[in-house]
Amino acid sequence: MAADSRPDILVFMSDQHNAGYTGFAGHPVVETPHMDSLAEAGTVFDAAYTACPLCVPSRSAMLTGHLPSKTGIFTNDGAIREDQATFAHALGAAGYDVVLCGRMHFMGADQRHGFTRRLVGDYTPLLWGRYGIKRDDLGDFVETSAGKFAKIVGGGTSPVLEYDRAVVAAAIEYLEQDHARPQCLVVGTYAPHHTFVAPSELYQHYREIVTLPESFTREVDTIHPVMALRRRDDWDEETVLRIRAAYFGMITNLDAQLGEVRQAWQQFTKRRGTRDVFMYLSDHGEHAAEHNMQGKGTFFECSARIPLVAAGEGVRAGGRVTSPVSILDVGPTLCELAGADGPPDPDGVSLTSVLAGGPGDAGRYVLSEFILRGGQGELVPGRMVRLGKWKYITYAGYEAHDLLFDLDADALELHNAARENADLAGELHAIACRNWDSTGVRRRHETQSAHFRILRQWGNAVDVEEPERWPVPSWLRESSCLVSPD
Repeated sequence: MAADSRPDILVFMSDQHNAGYTGFAGHPVVETPHMDSLAEAGTVFDAAYTACPLCVPSRSAMLTGHLPSKTGIFTNDGAIREDQATFAHALGAAGYDVVLCGRMHFMGADQRHGFTRRLVGDYTPLLWGRYGIKRDDLGDFVETSAGKFAKIVGGGTSPVLEYDRAVVAAAIEYLEQDHARPQCLVVGTYAPHHTFVAPSELYQHYREIVTLPESFTREVDTIHPVMALRRRDDWDEETVLRIRAAYFGMITNLDAQLGEVRQAWQQFTKRRGTRDVFMYLSDHGEHAAEHNMQGKGTFFECSARIPLVAAGEGVRAGGRVTSPVSILDVGPTLCELAGADGPPDPDGVSLTSVLAGGPGDAGRYVLSEFILRGGQGELVPGRMVRLGKWKYITYAGYEAHDLLFDLDADALELHNAARENADLAGELHAIACRNWDSTGVRRRHETQSAHFRILRQWGNAVDVEEPERWPVPSWLRESSCLVSPD
């Protein structure tokens, strides 16, 4: 038996997984048997939210425990300061091996931020100015993980699927080795983030049964004038069905990979004789054509809510927590489990007592933040508040269009309940405005954007190596022999 009584910890983190698209969340089509097994063995947080519905801001918030309005990171160009402590620093200081295997989407020269070892580099570029058509390593797949997501859709393989295959293989190989110190292993996949290509058999399976989301065609009164700019009124239903079939297939494929890693993890901790905690989450969601939108970037449930489930020794089996929690809670939870002093002044709280079977905080509210651009190109900071069954959304300068949803009665967010609940809307607006200087946020972001423009020009012009970037195999650069649309 290991002398150290602290648990070994594994965090399996995907990218862009809609929280409603799992079996344990009740989805009628998407099959996730391994995630369902994890849910049965542990505790599910049914109202978990990202701190920002975009990759780098949400991950930076998770690592630091701070909202984007504190980190200053609202876009994928942002980077955690090197002198900013993360939960990885905290666990390392407490004696853990803190190992990153795969994706975390760090920008800049510092690709660790407290992780002492990295088994597989990142899928996306590490420096500014090397995205879009500059990604000559992707061949035909260029921009399919960005704005041209419908360029290649179907069954087969892709750089995304092969990257995740490499990540999972490296994680399993690491777990087959012996390690003396307590472990915190973070396994990061890129899927189910587009490119929308699933293994052929999974794509064909879902292609036969996939349907349009209900909110795709219905007339609703909840399309905010800022969020409306993200609607896709230019695509046909056949394209939507193909995208959704591929997305569903990617989730089921991801589920199988999680099952492989969890099995290796159980064997690893059994061999070590240690307590263990296994956590699954994603950084944000995916519209998948809900509300006629694609990708992320809004506060709708499909974009802002995340899957969050944990199991292990001391974690209540079959637990369901309906009170709101946040991705900001991950760091404080891991630090308390590890007996570590976490980063100061966190915006999240530890969930260890809830994992052990204690009650959730029914009176707690959680926040999410983002900055969109309005119709004139202006920066529009926004905030979301989730309290009980209510969700409130406000954007600076557009307060007349604020949204209020009763998620118990209106899970699809098709009706704005602000007018008939004016007093409640006012209370939630006041909460949204606490410690929220939208003018200062906008001014700070404008200054950062000027820096980012120069950084992108620099990254495009200079020849600086990216040693922790995953090298895309040359055979993956042509889609013609890799992907069949139907």
